[in-house]
This record gives sequence, C-alpha cells and structure tokens, in this order.
Amino acid sequence: MIGILSDAHGNIEAFQAAITHLRSLGAKSFYYLGDAVGYIPSLDVVDELISMRGEVKCILGNHEEMLFQEDISPSREAIYQFKPIRDRLSSNQIDFLMSWPTHIQETIDGTSVLFVHGSPRDYTNEYVYPDTDLSQFKPGTSFVFMGHTHYPFLKNSNSTTFVNVGSCGLPRDDGRFGAFATFDPSTKSVKIYRHAIDKFVSKLNLNFLEVIHPSVLEVFERRSNKVFESNFKSI
Repeated sequence: MIGILSDAHGNIEAFQAAITHLRSLGAKSFYYLGDAVGYIPSLDVVDELISMRGEVKCILGNHEEMLFQEDISPSREAIYQFKPIRDRLSSNQIDFLMSWPTHIQETIDGTSVLFVHGSPRDYTNEYVYPDTDLSQFKPGTSFVFMGHTHYPFLKNSNSTTFVNVGSCGLPRDDGRFGAFATFDPSTKSVKIYRHAIDKFVSKLNLNFLEVIHPSVLEVFERRSNKVFESNFKSI
C-alpha cells in the first residue's frame, strides 16, 4: 500500500495526522506531491519529510519553486510568507528541497504511474480541478496523481485514472477536512480519505497569529455540503 499526500503548507499537525492515518491503513511508502511550505511560515513539514527519507519520494511544488525566487511582490509575500522561511533555511533543508524533481514517472507492480504537483502538461503550475476537461491530457500512464488545487477528485479519462489527492493541511472545499489517498498497485485501487484538521487551527492561530494572512485563515472557515471522499477501483 502506498500513501500519497500533498500541500501541507507548514501545517505540521495536519501533516503528521495524515501520515499516522496512512500508516494505520497499511501504507509502507509515501509520495509527497509538493508545497510543504507557503502560507504558514514553518519549516516543520520539511524537517518531517527529511526524517522520512528512505520511505518518501517528494515532488517539487510551485511554493518550493517560488521560495527560491526573489521577485515575489509585497502583496503576494504577505500571503505566502516566504521571507521568514528563507531566513531560517539551513543548508541541509535547501539541498533537500532543491533535490525534488518536477515529476516522477515509473512502473509499480506492472502499473504505469505519473506523480506531479500540477498537471501532466505543466508538472508544477497548472491547476486541475474537479471540473477540468481531462480529455486534453495524454499522459501515457494508467494513473496520474496530482495536488496543487486543494480540491480532491478521482476520475477516468482516455484509459487513465486521474487522482487529485487534495490538501492534507489547507483544504479549499471544506476547511475542516484535510485529504490524502492510498494506492494499491497490485489491485489498481485508489481511495481518497478525509481527516479532521479543525482542531489544529487554534494552534496555528496561537503560533502564527501575527503573520498568517486573513485570506488564509478564511480558508479554514469554509464549509461544504459536498465533501469528496470516495473508494474507487480502476477498470
């Protein structure tokens, strides 16, 4: 069993809870699809991923890409909070983040799989939402796993199963429930799970009240009557 998660954005408690859930479900290895940083000015998720070396493969997210750019506008910086992160980066953390590839394509138990942050066409920056026309993508693999949008979904198109695993730390559909996925390549089955993260928000407020942008805190206040969670088996 493989555990797949993305977009923790510094929310270490939510990330750790997702990993704990995945281990309890039988996950022995993990793929992290990017955006360990950004919005919440913490490097704790990066450190946790470093501690998981040997059992996790990481993909470059757009926030890791932007972290090393110097031309972020002041208005965006106020939201993304890259400067306090840059100021605390160690050489070990820098080397680790810069080692992340833009994508991983491999065959697992005879099943071809593509792991990206964005899309099969633009590995880092293109958004793929639940209502995106998937027929435009021709990845040439049986499965594509993505993050980036913070909206989980699972759909088939042109003999490919597309899975957006959502965000384990900053969900945009309902701020109470992070998302992550399991993948069993032997049975070609995927399940997306949701886990409660609202109990961690008060701690975020306590630790980062002065710096987290109001627009980020607003995401945690979102509520939805349609929270995606699905058990799905590939045809």
